[in-house]
Amino acid sequence: MYFTKGIEAVATITELRSNTSELLEHAKDIESGILIQKNNEPYAVLISYDVYEKLIRSQDGNSRKGQKSR
Repeated sequence: MYFTKGIEAVATITELRSNTSELLEHAKDIESGILIQKNNEPYAVLISYDVYEKLIRSQDGNSRKGQKSR
């Protein structure tokens, strides 16, 4: 795992396979998640459940704002 500007942590698919528990523990402690790369390309983001819930609440709030009252 390494760190780069604008992203707290980056890991490869291989690291995810071999260090899953460590990466999950690290994801719990950071707000932006861990970018997972496959073949040096962004592939997925590993985030904590708390961050996931915040994203879902934020998305729900934004979708309600777009709805018109009847």
